[in-house]
Amino acid sequence: MATSTAVPAGSAARPTIRLAPAIASLVLLRGAMDAAYRAPLPFLVYIAAAFGADPAQAGWLAVALSTAGLVAPIVGPLEGWLGRRRTTIVASGAFIGMCMIMPFAPSYSAVLSLYLALGVAKALFTPQVQAFIGDAVPYERRGTAIGFVELSWALGWIIGVPVFGLLIEWATWWAPFIAFGLTGIAGLALVLHFAIVRDATPCGRATPRFDLGSMRRVWTTPAAVLVLALGLLISFSSQLATLTYAPWLVAQFGLTPAQLGLISIVLGVADVVAEVGAIVLVDRIGKRRSVLAATTLYAAAFVLVIAFSKSLGPLMAALFLLFLTFEYALVASLAVASEAMPGARATMGGFVVATYSIGRIVASLIALPLFGLAGLGGVMTVAAISTVIAVGAFWFVQVKEEAPAQR
Repeated sequence: MATSTAVPAGSAARPTIRLAPAIASLVLLRGAMDAAYRAPLPFLVYIAAAFGADPAQAGWLAVALSTAGLVAPIVGPLEGWLGRRRTTIVASGAFIGMCMIMPFAPSYSAVLSLYLALGVAKALFTPQVQAFIGDAVPYERRGTAIGFVELSWALGWIIGVPVFGLLIEWATWWAPFIAFGLTGIAGLALVLHFAIVRDATPCGRATPRFDLGSMRRVWTTPAAVLVLALGLLISFSSQLATLTYAPWLVAQFGLTPAQLGLISIVLGVADVVAEVGAIVLVDRIGKRRSVLAATTLYAAAFVLVIAFSKSLGPLMAALFLLFLTFEYALVASLAVASEAMPGARATMGGFVVATYSIGRIVASLIALPLFGLAGLGGVMTVAAISTVIAVGAFWFVQVKEEAPAQR
């Protein structure tokens, strides 16, 4: 990528940023956070065993991790008070600290609490990444940049899970957290050197202050509200599918845990394919068109899951399409969200994280009861309806849209 001198409206000139190393540094730091957030989940039983604890104590964790994202909107006012560089140091430092004190956790409950705090730190950092990309990368190239950064989410699972398992086997349960923390230290140093290279309050304010006004402005900006509605609805439908496809595969086809693990890895590949697709296509065909097309296909994928629910091969293809189109729509919508409120990108990014969290929380609470009541068909019907509503809401989003990039 080329260099950029783009700055937020009203800001003083900033040092020229080389986008390639800047984005690479963000991917490294976000990757460490995403791996530490996603990879431990399959191994909680081994961590519990180290303390002689009941793994069922972690039953509340899935919902609790989603609630961690609800703190994200505070990032905008926090940035106005501390500046982006210091806010990044606070969030990343909290993440690194949680990882590094894991070996000293006295109980399984303490481990879970530290893990939840780690999720809060990640939620505070993610909007900073989105705000930086929005400020530093021209809109016509922003889909590519966000696609590269969001690769960290997919790689956090595909790379993080095997690394976590190997380090537990070779060393002990807390070794992976130390590895992720050390990676976070390296990533933070690189981010401060290449990306967030100076401390400044947003919009060129002379006096830093903790201002909640940007949070109120989100809800009076139609484009912002509609983008958030899309995120809420598609995260809700995605979580419904995530929590119910495995019980259906076990009940219908008698799959073993090992087979389910392999399927999870295959579906994780769908995330990578989606990120690469976003890198290549979103800026070429346009952000709004990308979101509408992908979300429409995403809604259709739920119908295909219902249609092929009795045949394993076609069902897996439908699930692959479902997760691929969801991730592509998510990345493309993040590019649109970055321009919905150009003067308050960190705040908008925080609300994006929070609304996705709300969607996952609600789905987590109703998915299995709905599955027990209405089966896979009922769950997927609810998911499809919510996704169609998301398409309708996003249809009315209007932000600056570029002509498709030329080859």
